[in-house]
Amino acid sequence: MCATNPRVIERPAWGWLYGAVLPPLAGLAIVEATSPPNVLRTVLRSVLAMTVLIGMALWVRANRAAFDLQDWCECAASTVTVRVVESRRPEAARAPAPLDPLPTPPARDYEVVRR
Repeated sequence: MCATNPRVIERPAWGWLYGAVLPPLAGLAIVEATSPPNVLRTVLRSVLAMTVLIGMALWVRANRAAFDLQDWCECAASTVTVRVVESRRPEAARAPAPLDPLPTPPARDYEVVRR
């Protein structure tokens, strides 16, 4: 990497991760401590585990730019090539202007037939 220069780097929002994951994990701990009937315990475990996984996935998706920017340095702009692809539909192609009119063939190339 380049020489380190102090700059502002967007940091991941760790507080949001803790807020999204800790309540379902606490609920899972309560389910394990109270030992409800087997069917209810299985359903609660599944729902709480899925809630934790969905919360983590949403947090990672929301913070993907911050994770990407953590490893960048000031010289990254000169070493990275970015290709921008237009997403809009191009305007309708116009008919090309006619070129020079075709030359008329000389009369001698035609057969003249009289009836």
